[in-house]
Amino acid sequence: MKQIGTYIAICLALLAWAMPAQGEGLNYPLDTINGQVYYRYTVERSIGLYRISVNFGVTQEEILKANPQLQHRGLRMDEVILVPAKLKATEDEQVTKPEEVKEKKRQRLVLFEENKETKRKKPIIDNTPVDTLALDTLSVDTLAALDSTAIRLALLLPLHANAIKREKNMERFYDFYAGALIAIYEAQARGQHMEIFTYDIGKTATRTKEVLSQHPEIHTMHAIIGPAYAQQTTTVLDSIQEDSIWCLIPFLSHLDKKNPYTRTLKFNPSEQIAADTLARYLAQRKDSVNCILIEQKEGEVIPSGIMALHKALQQHEVPTTTIALKAILNDSIDSAFRNDIENIVIFNTERYANLQTVMPHLLKACGNYRITLFSHYSWQNEKIILPQLYTSVFSPAPMVPDSYEQLFEQYFNHELSSTQPRYDLLGYDLTAHLLAMLQQTNDTTPLTNESWNGIQANIHYIQTTPQSGYENHNIHIIHQ
Repeated sequence: MKQIGTYIAICLALLAWAMPAQGEGLNYPLDTINGQVYYRYTVERSIGLYRISVNFGVTQEEILKANPQLQHRGLRMDEVILVPAKLKATEDEQVTKPEEVKEKKRQRLVLFEENKETKRKKPIIDNTPVDTLALDTLSVDTLAALDSTAIRLALLLPLHANAIKREKNMERFYDFYAGALIAIYEAQARGQHMEIFTYDIGKTATRTKEVLSQHPEIHTMHAIIGPAYAQQTTTVLDSIQEDSIWCLIPFLSHLDKKNPYTRTLKFNPSEQIAADTLARYLAQRKDSVNCILIEQKEGEVIPSGIMALHKALQQHEVPTTTIALKAILNDSIDSAFRNDIENIVIFNTERYANLQTVMPHLLKACGNYRITLFSHYSWQNEKIILPQLYTSVFSPAPMVPDSYEQLFEQYFNHELSSTQPRYDLLGYDLTAHLLAMLQQTNDTTPLTNESWNGIQANIHYIQTTPQSGYENHNIHIIHQ
């Protein structure tokens, strides 16, 4: 995002590719139509409008002008389109063009200054359809006037689009972005008007501040999706305090409450909500369960989520017994375990690797007792033989519609970073719900507490106090 007002949406399947030279050495058939020379280019799988424009050294607007059919239905694989062939610029053009660009940017800054007295400044942005799901990079200097009926949505994500090599843990954000774009595509197909902005904000608060300062149009959004990290989220919420913008936070379970912002939508429930939900579930079964709390080693710090569960079990009067880890390792569990009901073992750890030495002893005890391991969603890729109990915001076996899978294969078709959960489905569910909410909720109406059933995640936002934001309270209890 180096130009003020740059409108970016990056086709995920193309992010890993190296940037080719622009417009030179291209070996495609040429045609001359009305004095203009065009390349005849056959669209390849997973190629977006942005990548074509970069490869040929032209703007997306020029391609759309030469191929007006793309305005309505987007690119199709194996379709032949016309791409203007750029002649080498004259010396005069090379000298004057940067000055013209600077003047246009200066005029845009003047426009923002003139609109300072209004609550919401109106930038000049693109209203090109998102049918191709390849919104890519467009300069606002050449774009059409703002559609006042459109929902303006900004995605602030750590895409690292310019990175030579992507980190493995970054893949989930590309998956998330792909699903979000499919939700946007479907909403547009239903007639919803939208202006979509995507900002690559990296991982730091410093980079986030840079983007916010360089792009005043962010303050004109109806909603923001992101950021992904805590410090970045605090920076964004501080910046939009006066703007009445909804901010959907997809990945964090904890927010800094020093500066509350009532228009947050936090998908991941807090540890306390998860603990209370599980404790209420077990309280309804108190006659048939016995919770075994493993006493921590001396000096060991119990994770806050486990501490919250311990307290919730006590408050809801769920039967519990505490024993030392040494007792399990010595197979001395008869005093704590019961053979007539289910024994739910709760360790003071959130890392499955910490249980490697303990698991053989629990498996041995299964000959005499019914044992269930209190697990964590992150353990689902481990080979755990014991029955498990855990909470999850995700459905255990989502039924993905064929229509969604076909769109994903058509536009992205890349290997997913994870199957539990699928981050593309998370992006789809959260974005689809947000767009539906924005259609129904105006600036003066509080968000209703209606539930939303997605493909992988069901959502039920609740505002616990008038000063707080909204938090998802929909949690699945997985008891198997």
